[in-house]
Amino acid sequence: MAYIYLNKDTKEARIFGSITSLCNATGIKPDNLYTQFSRNKLKEYENDKYRIVKTKIERA
Repeated sequence: MAYIYLNKDTKEARIFGSITSLCNATGIKPDNLYTQFSRNKLKEYENDKYRIVKTKIERA
């Protein structure tokens, strides 16, 4: 799975291969993201500062 991170303030988009790498680069606490994407089965998570979309990686 890939996680697309969009910073709403800077309009910067980044793609991460795991929640751990996303959290290390952005400073977001991983517990919250694991709860949203694993336990709550969400495909998208958004707040006032950023939006994160969980998506599959397409390979040829």
